Amino acid sequence: MKRTVWAFVAALLLPAACSKEGDKAAAPAPGIAMRHFDSASITRGARLFEEHCVICHGPQAQGHPDWQTPSDGIFAAAPPLNGTGNDWKRSRIELAATIRNGVRRKSDKVDVMPAWKGRLKDQDIEDMLNWLQSLWPAEVYDAWTKTQAAAIPKS
Repeated sequence: MKRTVWAFVAALLLPAACSKEGDKAAAPAPGIAMRHFDSASITRGARLFEEHCVICHGPQAQGHPDWQTPSDGIFAAAPPLNGTGNDWKRSRIELAATIRNGVRRKSDKVDVMPAWKGRLKDQDIEDMLNWLQSLWPAEVYDAWTKTQAAAIPKS
């Protein structure tokens, strides 16, 4: 997993290092939102995810294959967090709250995801969210950005 994390960080930094135009950053495709994640934050987030979340959500946050339809009705399959599930439909505040408070199945009051409040700092959670959002495909991140902007009340 550590190789995967470093390969991912290198993939983020390589285009800038190999740019023919020196310090100019490549322009995003039209309509695609720019992501401004600090590479150190992404690296910390990947490490924290590997320490605490990988066992359920998978090494690339791909989730369990049966996340939408758990087979036995008891087992709660972890959803993907890499932009292929429902994670992109939630705000960062909602995603952070889920990490802090965990998830409890209402029908039988069983914890299906542990609460990390008191075990992870707010910055740890922000770093993990940065790493997760860096995994999202550009069109998913763009859709999320537009949804979040539309949700902000106009004064």
